[in-house]
Amino acid sequence: MRITISLVGVVIFIFFLAAIPFSLTISNGDLALSIQSIYDLIQQYIGGLFNGESFTYQEGKDRILNIFTDLPSYFFTSFTYLLIAGFLSVCIGMLVSAWHSKSKKEWLKDIIGFFGTIPDFIFVLFLQLSVVFVYQTTGLKIAKIASRSTDENALLLPLITLTIVPTIYLIRTLSEKTYDVLTEDYILTAKAKGLRKGYVFIHHVVRNVLPFLKADIHKVLAIMMSNLFIVEYLFNIRGITANLFDGTLYQYNLVVNTLFSLLLLYLLLYWCIRLLIFILERVFAHD
Repeated sequence: MRITISLVGVVIFIFFLAAIPFSLTISNGDLALSIQSIYDLIQQYIGGLFNGESFTYQEGKDRILNIFTDLPSYFFTSFTYLLIAGFLSVCIGMLVSAWHSKSKKEWLKDIIGFFGTIPDFIFVLFLQLSVVFVYQTTGLKIAKIASRSTDENALLLPLITLTIVPTIYLIRTLSEKTYDVLTEDYILTAKAKGLRKGYVFIHHVVRNVLPFLKADIHKVLAIMMSNLFIVEYLFNIRGITANLFDGTLYQYNLVVNTLFSLLLLYLLLYWCIRLLIFILERVFAHD
């Protein structure tokens, strides 16, 4: 019931959010919001669902396109990037947090904390400049700094950017939880019985850390989805956010459909990562 209410609330929020630019007016220096304009736009969109007009958008002055012509490929591109980055973040975060929780090398922890404070667009610019520097110095092209077409999308640098921030978040979060679990009485008892450290970690520590990872999925996805806008724009990737940054006129139908697509993308990624955690629970946390 709670999930249903949340989804309905998100849908209503999308309708209102997309309509705000059309409903704001400035009169005599005062900013006014027209509720009637919002209602009219929502009504037109719902009515257009039956005749297909809600799934069209204008490109240029007089070219009308169907959103299903490009949206599926854009959706798949964004989904692929985020799915790979999500799986890498979870796996790397789990592995590094195990070391991070026991490591006494404070300078390495400080480095991880420092990277967690760097904005995403700085990461992008740094990676692009590094690739250019390596190419100019050695003549070796190690990665594409941007996509030239939909058939030649940049892969390495966008994946690094999408992965590194949520990974650092998971390392900092899970390392604290891992440290807490390692100090529990049942862990100390298992060690006192002479059980191997690897066995204790796999069968006791991982099992009790995975619930914290599961609880942080929404935060990880929120970080990745916000990074997606920056990554696709700066790397010129024709992903789902391209509909919002392609320079065309602001169109209510296009924005609503894009936001709904982002919602669907979020839900698909959530359940894919839940499936990954379910597999980890069965593989590493069995009796």
